[in-house]
Amino acid sequence: MKTTSWLPIMLSLAAAGATAQTVTEVILPRYGVNGNDTALRAPSAALLTVSGLLPNATYRYYVSGDYNHTTLTNNGAGNYFGINNVPNNAGYIQGYTTQKALNGSLLANDEFATATPGRYSEFTTDASGSYTGWFALQPTSNPRFTVGNEVRFGLILNDGADGTSVSSRLYTTETLLMLGPGTGEGVNQATFLVGDSLGAPGETMVVIYDNVEGTGRPIWASWVEPDGIAGAPGSLWDTYVTAGRWGAYVPNDLANGIRRVEYWDIGSGSLLGVATDDDGVWTPINEPQFLTANGDTRFNGGTTTLIGIIAPIPEPSAAALLLLGALGLAWRRRR
Repeated sequence: MKTTSWLPIMLSLAAAGATAQTVTEVILPRYGVNGNDTALRAPSAALLTVSGLLPNATYRYYVSGDYNHTTLTNNGAGNYFGINNVPNNAGYIQGYTTQKALNGSLLANDEFATATPGRYSEFTTDASGSYTGWFALQPTSNPRFTVGNEVRFGLILNDGADGTSVSSRLYTTETLLMLGPGTGEGVNQATFLVGDSLGAPGETMVVIYDNVEGTGRPIWASWVEPDGIAGAPGSLWDTYVTAGRWGAYVPNDLANGIRRVEYWDIGSGSLLGVATDDDGVWTPINEPQFLTANGDTRFNGGTTTLIGIIAPIPEPSAAALLLLGALGLAWRRRR
């Protein structure tokens, strides 16, 4: 009598289940900026949930961007910042690297890595095999980031078991539209924007929208300086995005300008506060390089005439907001 072994089938099904991995966009900005000029580079940050991984496992990863293909089978391009959910002596943002490799060394200690071996970062999944965290891509001069291209934001992972080779490539469904820094009247040109939080801690995440309600995808996402990393992302950022400030690029044809600025805490995942302006014309930063734009986030100034706005993290304080959130949760549970 013919017998059938179920072991190979079961192993095959298990393998199939193990590779059913997904990435979900929680916060993904609409834009990135081409990195042909290293002095004008800026990171685009995203809050993503990765699911279908091994439970309670530590994964090596790095961040990449790739063409908007239906099937993505390569490792993409771009530099990245490593961001942890739990702070250490380097804070939340662990470093920046131009060299990436899962068989390299861990990106840590506020390192600005430009030499081999390549760097990787790590995250640890929960009991369901999921992880939600911030990631940051910095486009370079690679052709993938040509102005006008739509780029998928991606994570390149190992096997979650100390492997040193690529096990999976997870890319977002939505894309970043690549802008060019400049005053050109054509589409896909952008002006550099500096926002002053008036006191938000360094490494507080910032998400900006072109509407007061914060609906749809944001225009940009980055963070408040300082992040402890010297020399990145570019000299324009380093010069003007000083302590308590954040940077972004705003499309020159953005009719509404920026009308909402959100401040997020990395560790708790909490929204700390929101600053809004109903016409996109904010109180300007009172420094010469920002006065021409006069706080108008619709201003077309490129990277020579900058927009500078005061977007204070509002009262109550971040600590008070966290306390209010906890009290509100307790109240809802009692009902």
